[in-house]
Amino acid sequence: MACHTRSVSLPTRSHPFLLKAEEELNKLQAYIGSSSLTCEIMLDALKAVGHVYESINELLCMSSNQNGFSHMQHRRWIEQELEESVKLLDICSTSRDNLDIIKYYVQDLELATRRGDLVASKCKLRDYNLIVKKASRDLKMQIFNKNESPEGDSLVVISLLLESREITISVLQSIFSYLSRQIIDQKSSKWSIVSRLVNKRTIACKGDAASIRVNVEELENGVESLFRHLIQCRVSLLNICSL
Repeated sequence: MACHTRSVSLPTRSHPFLLKAEEELNKLQAYIGSSSLTCEIMLDALKAVGHVYESINELLCMSSNQNGFSHMQHRRWIEQELEESVKLLDICSTSRDNLDIIKYYVQDLELATRRGDLVASKCKLRDYNLIVKKASRDLKMQIFNKNESPEGDSLVVISLLLESREITISVLQSIFSYLSRQIIDQKSSKWSIVSRLVNKRTIACKGDAASIRVNVEELENGVESLFRHLIQCRVSLLNICSL
């Protein structure tokens, strides 16, 4: 996204882009707090996060905003966020790659159940569970610097970046939490679930493998879109540091 030149002061809490970002963040809190996650909710959450970063990027790209960040203290905050942005990009990229792996496991599971191969279906089910659990565990292990949110309107964009980073991790965690419940019925044994897969071609009464594969593909595309928004914000932060 190209940066636009604007003759305005540093953004305050009443700035339209900031208000838009805060509106989307409020939506995200509701999504994450939902007791019954669905693929639609997860896709909406990914879109909302993308809208937040679109607004942040617009704020960062404001010419006068960049000049305002030239102050040494302000630059320190920008440099810290630049460092953290690398970690967030890595996390998003890894999540995207894990979704791609999960997609192929679901495809293999679909093929095995169509053939009526109970043993192969059990193996694919185990593989699916392992990668979903690993992806969820990896996200929980991610540690960011606990930077305190800066005070005052002059650094409100930094505060927004801090909040957005936390909600982004929560959304990614929710995706794998959702996927972990698509195949496993905690009240049933894995073998009985595989039996139902082969005999009825259903997955824990939540839908067949084909529908889950489609959901994973949609989520993968959503994470890819989010990754591009994060890249744009990082470029804007780099541009500020180069002034």
